[in-house]
Amino acid sequence: MFLTARDRRRVTLVGILTLVVVPVVVFFTRGESQTEVATVAAAGVAVDAPTESSEPLAPVFLSGPTGVAPTGTAPIAYPSGDSTRLSGPATFSSFNGAPNTVCNAPLAPYGTMLVVKNLNNGRSIACSNVMMPSTPADVTIVLHTRLFVELSDLVNAPIPVSITW
Repeated sequence: MFLTARDRRRVTLVGILTLVVVPVVVFFTRGESQTEVATVAAAGVAVDAPTESSEPLAPVFLSGPTGVAPTGTAPIAYPSGDSTRLSGPATFSSFNGAPNTVCNAPLAPYGTMLVVKNLNNGRSIACSNVMMPSTPADVTIVLHTRLFVELSDLVNAPIPVSITW
């Protein structure tokens, strides 16, 4: 799972706050026992603390509608047919000298062959999905520059594509 820059900042902020708040709480409580709990009662209602010699309370059965009798069947959730399909914007990169047949789609399984179709003109290409250190925000797939040229001109980036595998 890849995090966006905004999510990475949130996780970092939560981590820093945790590292600051926990020592402050420990410092101010100074290891005091937290067994003394305040008892809160509504106005006019007396609250008696249970004694150790008191008998355990009997269970309370609440009234209400009865549940549906089990039939032995359960609804089954079937995955949608679009589990092997993505769509979104595509851009390009040189991949620092990698082979011309590589691309990066973080939401697709790595190592699979992806078929990328330009939704503007209908052209398609196939590429191998590889891991890339970072993917630009709001981009579904990054194609090698040579592959992108087969789909569209570089000046048109980003282009809308559909991806299947």
